[in-house]
Amino acid sequence: MKKPSSHQDAEPANNLLAAIIDSSDDAIISKDLSGTITSWNRAAERIFGYAAHEVIGGPISVIIPPDRGSEEIDILQRISRGERIDHFQTSRMRKDGKRIDVSVTISPLVQDGRIIGASKIARDISDQKRLEREIHDQRARLQVTLRSIGDAVIVTNANGEVDYMNPVAEALTGWNVPDAHGQPLEAVFNIVNETTRRRVENPAARALQQGVVVGLANHTLLIARGGLEYAIDDTAAPIRSESDDILGAVLVFRDVSASRASDDFRARLASIVQSSDDAIISKDLNGRITSWNPGAVKLFGYPAEEAIGRPISMVIPPDRLAEETTILEQLRRGERIEHFETVRITRDRRKIQVSLTVSPVFDAEGHVVGASKIARDITDRKRIERELADARDRLKVHSEQLEKTVGERTAELQSAYRELEAFTYSVAHDLRSPLRRMQGFLSALKNDLGPGLARDPADLLQRTIFSLDRLDRLVADLLELSRVGKEAGQFQAVALDQVVQQAIADLRHHTEGRQIEWKIGALPVVRGDPGLLQQAFLNLLSNALKYTRPRPVAKIEVDRIVARGRLAFYVRDNGIGFNMESAAKLFTPFHRLHSEREFEGSGVGLAIVERVVRKHGGQIWADAKPDGGATFFFTLDNDTKAGDTIANPQT
Repeated sequence: MKKPSSHQDAEPANNLLAAIIDSSDDAIISKDLSGTITSWNRAAERIFGYAAHEVIGGPISVIIPPDRGSEEIDILQRISRGERIDHFQTSRMRKDGKRIDVSVTISPLVQDGRIIGASKIARDISDQKRLEREIHDQRARLQVTLRSIGDAVIVTNANGEVDYMNPVAEALTGWNVPDAHGQPLEAVFNIVNETTRRRVENPAARALQQGVVVGLANHTLLIARGGLEYAIDDTAAPIRSESDDILGAVLVFRDVSASRASDDFRARLASIVQSSDDAIISKDLNGRITSWNPGAVKLFGYPAEEAIGRPISMVIPPDRLAEETTILEQLRRGERIEHFETVRITRDRRKIQVSLTVSPVFDAEGHVVGASKIARDITDRKRIERELADARDRLKVHSEQLEKTVGERTAELQSAYRELEAFTYSVAHDLRSPLRRMQGFLSALKNDLGPGLARDPADLLQRTIFSLDRLDRLVADLLELSRVGKEAGQFQAVALDQVVQQAIADLRHHTEGRQIEWKIGALPVVRGDPGLLQQAFLNLLSNALKYTRPRPVAKIEVDRIVARGRLAFYVRDNGIGFNMESAAKLFTPFHRLHSEREFEGSGVGLAIVERVVRKHGGQIWADAKPDGGATFFFTLDNDTKAGDTIANPQT
């Protein structure tokens, strides 16, 4: 048998390939590397309108629009490099000048290992592109529609993943479309029960699973991405194809936080009305009762079913009916009546005193359609007010009588005090003259008897003179205490540093032969009586000198300080001090902490200082410890606070 040649073997395959090419619905075109067409099948004739003999041997640019010329240059360059171009979507030109959308796949033609041209398969996708444009336009119109509605809309695919959200949904969920796209709906639309805070089943999931419209549960909260919470309601529905396949779901919801709050407010308001002890009644502009709460039942005695529908005049005494006419006229003008006190009658015909507050009720257009009335029983309050008024009148009479009695007693006490002061002064003054004469007589007698006087009589005479001196000092102090008590004071500007220096000078005879360290601070100018202040510092410094006598070196300091929140002055020494348990009696006249044998004095000096300070509206106190020195503090004026008199007081 004769073996067939390779040419004979290839011929059936070539014929089959040619038949396939010729019967294809896609245009199959070949061209060389210069862009010259070398083959053109029937589908190419149908798609582009050119017969094969019209284009074979001609340039491929015959079907390329002028604005797409650069594409062919790029394609030929890539083919020359052996690259394949798959499903390149572009547009081409028909013979009749009409542009069509095509998808081209271009492969290099290789012969003997060398690229000699290209094979192009072009599919007409004009219908596909038209459908895509229609779908895009429809989608754009749908998005415009969804963006313009007031409800939030989320669209998912069949897997429950977010495909689209309108701006309202973006605002409520806190997600924008790029971030939300492809996310599971549960991640974007996070809803919980308002009361239990447990996660609520997503209605869109049920719509996808069951293919039915699903409404949200009551009291559902949407938790936005940023943590904000919104009360929401509405529905989810499946999206079906023409063949009834479920393509996805659409979720439509709205923020009902305001209406939910309004419902809650109305519920609370209704609860308040029902639980109020006040009668809360509504009526129309004809005065006919439209609502009647339990407080009204309790106050007036009529059950609600008996009161509603009847005229409000049933609780108004006949002599008060004109009030209701006036009230209705004010209500028609939109006026409010507050705390109008009047009288009403109960079912058992008892008269009660009430306080009425009546407010107009408006409809949605602002027209007055009725009134709401709150009536409070003030019968007991009125009775108490009458009793209080009677009590005030009686108290006023008693107060006037008491004031008269107190005035009389005060006048008597003031008269007695003045008489006592005059008597004290008179006694002290009258005592001092004979005392002075006795002192003079005894001193003259001692001098006359001379040094020859026996020791015992001389000692007795000396003791008598000493006692008379002490009595003289006591009377002098008593006179000074009385003078300070009676003196009104001549208040003026006083330089305290000069007062202190003068006091030290006056005490010079007490300082002779002693070593004393004086430390005087910068003292301010104050308002006071110069003579009284001079006496106060004289007494304080005299005390300091007296009680520092046991010290080899006496240290006495005068300065100012902030104490008890006020500007204060102090005199400090390093003397023998005292026990603070006795401090309360320091400023009592004639009270002494030490015996006459230890330290001379009458116990009046600090009492005088206390009276001076009190006359200046101030306070005085002390701080000391036994054998540790003493400090006396005082203020001068109750209106002088720290920093008022000096710029930078020491603290």
